[in-house]
Amino acid sequence: MAKSPDQLDLADNLLTDLESIEARLTQLQQGLTRSHRLATLGTMATIIAHEFNNILTPVISYCQLALAANEPVPDLYRKAVEKSLKGAERAAAISSSMLGFAREADGSPVCCVREVIDEVFSCLAREPEKDGIQLTINVPDDCWVRIPPIALQQVLLNLVLNARQAMRKQRGKLLLHAEPQGDLVRLIVADTGPGIPPELIEQIFEPFVSKRDPAPGDAPGNGLGLTVCRDLIHGAHGTITVDSPPDHGATFTICLHPADPPDEAAAA
Repeated sequence: MAKSPDQLDLADNLLTDLESIEARLTQLQQGLTRSHRLATLGTMATIIAHEFNNILTPVISYCQLALAANEPVPDLYRKAVEKSLKGAERAAAISSSMLGFAREADGSPVCCVREVIDEVFSCLAREPEKDGIQLTINVPDDCWVRIPPIALQQVLLNLVLNARQAMRKQRGKLLLHAEPQGDLVRLIVADTGPGIPPELIEQIFEPFVSKRDPAPGDAPGNGLGLTVCRDLIHGAHGTITVDSPPDHGATFTICLHPADPPDEAAAA
């Protein structure tokens, strides 16, 4: 039976409405990702404020010591300059990492996993050991995956910040491991914190589900971090799953497609 003109108009209007809703949903998802990036920056800013004081204090002290000397002492001045330079370079590296995280993606569809991890811990500024966390990174230098660098950085920052928060009350271990698995690259982020409550494990990637209660002095999460992680990984045609036996920490497993470095890809 042929459809009437009214039915065709209704179908066209419905299709137009669906396309409009889909476009709006995409805009909202992009806005959510940007908002979470800003929220993560706020968390890191509190860490960095403390660490910058630790970095700049010896710079100032050594400079003051050198200026207070009555007579030039070459060794003292050399040490003052070396310490000042080291502190300044450390501060500059942290600033560069923060600015890189705040910027939108640079357009590169691939990234080196080890380089992204180094950027993550540079952004955090505070070494995990200062919080009683033993960090192990087992990632080859030549491990490349098909995901924009800023996307993977945001995912790993969220997972590392969650792990750090979970283990602040106790000593623990944090492992980042990457290895080939068939046609994919498997990236693991595992901590030895209290783990995820069993009643939350099934919906942990859903919006507004908090993984853990914040430690005293920590800002509560907005329950969107893992949702954004899932969306970013799915956007790269990958998967993210979690395993968390009771009281045995949490292990997040990310599977992504491997990639060639940009220069090799261009030459192919």
